[in-house]
Amino acid sequence: MIRKLAFSLLALVLMIWAVGCSDNPAETTTNQTLDLDSEFGGYTASAEKPGFDDPDLVAEADADEDYDDVMLASPAVEELIADPDAGYYHIRAVWGRLCYDSTVTEVTDWTGSLAISRGVEIIRRVIRFEPGDYILERTDPALIEWHSLTTVHNDGIAVDLFVPRPKPILDSILIPEVDSLDDTIWVTVIDTTYPELEPVTLTFETGPYSYTFSMEELVSLDTIVIIDDSNVVVFHGFKLDRFPCPRGFLSGRWGYNEEDEGVFRGTWMSKRGRISGYLKGHYGENSDGLKVFFGKWISSNGKFEGFLKGIYGQHPNYHANEHAFRRSTGWFAGGIFAANGAEIGVLKGRYGSRPNKSKGFFQGRWKLRCNDITDTISNEEEGF
Repeated sequence: MIRKLAFSLLALVLMIWAVGCSDNPAETTTNQTLDLDSEFGGYTASAEKPGFDDPDLVAEADADEDYDDVMLASPAVEELIADPDAGYYHIRAVWGRLCYDSTVTEVTDWTGSLAISRGVEIIRRVIRFEPGDYILERTDPALIEWHSLTTVHNDGIAVDLFVPRPKPILDSILIPEVDSLDDTIWVTVIDTTYPELEPVTLTFETGPYSYTFSMEELVSLDTIVIIDDSNVVVFHGFKLDRFPCPRGFLSGRWGYNEEDEGVFRGTWMSKRGRISGYLKGHYGENSDGLKVFFGKWISSNGKFEGFLKGIYGQHPNYHANEHAFRRSTGWFAGGIFAANGAEIGVLKGRYGSRPNKSKGFFQGRWKLRCNDITDTISNEEEGF
C-alpha cells in the first residue's frame, strides 16, 4: 500500500473495511423528509442512484478484488469443500487505518500469515491490495502468507475455512458364538471409534498484532483491536451452513454532518465480503428521548432492498476477553424491513467516533430470515 501517500449494536455496524472516510461528511438522502419519530424515519422504498449518488461509496466497490486461489485446483481440497459434513466458516480481516488519512507518512509493515491447525483456507477476496502488496505463493492449503504495507488506509483478506470431520478408526475382532446346533461359530464385529483430536484453531500473525482464535469464536466474530492511535485490526466471522439464510457484513462512516445531525453511510457486503449494495441513514434522540437510528439499504444498482431501524447506545470501556473490542464508543442493533413494513432480518454492530466528528466509523453484521429453508444456527448462537 505504498501509494497510500496521493476508520458500537456494541453502535452502528462499526468498521471501515470497505468504506473510505473521505473528508466529505455523510449526508442524508435528498428529496425525503427525514425524522426520528415516524415508522422508518422518513425514508421511502423508491429506487436510488448507485451508491446514493456518492462517488466515494461507489469507488469503494472497486477497492476489493476477487482472488483466484490456486488451492481450488487441488482434488483433495475440492473433495473437502464438497463434503456436507465439513465445518464451513468465513473470516474477514482488515488491518491498518479504518479511515483514509492523507497526512500519514509512516509505513506500517503488516507482513504476516493466517494458519488453520487442521483444515483448508481459500482466499476469496483481497482488500485494497496495491503494487507492493501481495499474497505469497501458496503450497500449503492450511497456510496463507502475505506482504502488506499500509500508510494512509488499510489492507485485508476475506477467507473461507473448511474443517474436515474426524475420520473414524475401524477395528475388527472375532467373537465366538454358539448356534442352535451347539456349534461354535466366529462372528466378526466391527468396532468404530473416533480419535481424540486437538481443537482446531486459527492463528492470525503479524508484527503489530497476533491472536489465535478457537472455531467457537468464529461462529459470531465481530471485533476490533486498536493497536495505537490510528492502526487497528478488524475481524468479522461466521459459521456458514450449506444452505444458510442470507447474511453478511456492513461497514462505513458514523458521525455528524455540517448541521450537527447524526448520520451514517456505508457498504453492504455478502457473506464472502463482496460489496453488493449500500446503506445510508441517520440517528439521534427521538421525541421520547430514545436513541434511535433509521436507514435505507439499496442494491449496487440502486434498487430498494430494505428499511433499517433500531436503537443504539454508549458502550462502557470493557472487554470480555483478550481480543474483544477495545475503546468502543457504542453499539447498535435493529431490524431490516421490507417495503410493506414486514421484518425480514436483523443487524447489529459497533460504532466509534473520532476527534473529527465527520470521521467516525461503524461495522457490523446482518442476517435475513429464511422462508423455506430452516437455518440450523439460531440468532442467539450467532450473536444476534
